[in-house]
Amino acid sequence: MECPVKIHKVTDASPYESGEAPQMECPVPHSTAPATETPAPSGAFDEAADEFSDIPSVQEYRKLRRVMGMITKFYRDGSNMKKQNYETMTEEIKKLEVDENMVKDQLASLDAATFKGHPKRKEYNNMLKTEMENMLTQKATLLKKQKECRELYEWSGTIVQVCEWLELALDDYCSKTLDLPEQIKRTMKPVPELANEDVAKFSRGLDEITYNLSESQDFFQASLDGRLKKYHGIEQQMIEAQLEAIRKYSDDNPRRMFVEVELLKDLDYVNANMVENPEAIRRKQKMLQSHAEFFQVLKFHRERLHFLPEPDAKIYDSKFDHYKEDD
Repeated sequence: MECPVKIHKVTDASPYESGEAPQMECPVPHSTAPATETPAPSGAFDEAADEFSDIPSVQEYRKLRRVMGMITKFYRDGSNMKKQNYETMTEEIKKLEVDENMVKDQLASLDAATFKGHPKRKEYNNMLKTEMENMLTQKATLLKKQKECRELYEWSGTIVQVCEWLELALDDYCSKTLDLPEQIKRTMKPVPELANEDVAKFSRGLDEITYNLSESQDFFQASLDGRLKKYHGIEQQMIEAQLEAIRKYSDDNPRRMFVEVELLKDLDYVNANMVENPEAIRRKQKMLQSHAEFFQVLKFHRERLHFLPEPDAKIYDSKFDHYKEDD
């Protein structure tokens, strides 16, 4: 059976509500999704969607600024979360290093001449050295995760800088082309000039925001048009098939008992995801509508203002992805 939907991991370049959900991938084109009776809100690239004028009105400026502020707030909150993740990982490494030093001190304490030749000393030594090896393996894993958390945090900080700069650039453009009220002009700050290397970096940031928004938009679209429910339906069938297979064996078999508990947890989660929750549907519809506005603003920056050129390469590292959606 073909997988009905390509579920992308919603990334840190997507303004949406937070929560926990699994990460899923299935390399099947979106066009394989079945039709549904419920029409979804118009997408960001719908030609019929309203667009901003080359020289926006004061009303359009207010909307541009409001939506851009929402995007910036999302990334700022996300960057703070990534900082916390990095700090948490750093604390875990420090705790492990304390235990590592404790084991070293224990080993040193057994070096006294009085203990040499005692069979129990050898037993203690072997036990502590094995523990040390396990700690070092665990530490290597944590250090790798810490590095990834740091990279995520640093890049998310760049994304925030991109959004903040775009806000200032939008203010500057509109202050020069529109007859804005003085009370608005007084709140505007000068837009800093970007160095050449920052132009390239900020351009990549803007492009990644746009790219990742399209990924998350597909998730919300799939959750409304039936593709996501069909995806979970296939997952449900796989779990039930495995349960049927292991239940052919004795119910006191240790492996069956362990695997059955885990599969039943997965089944409960999938079944919960298949429940049609009116409030969750309403929120997803709202997210799709918001995405249309987000795309319009980003398109305005890229195609109308031309502050940042198109980046040379459009390759994005999946390790920067995280997927959160609230039911």
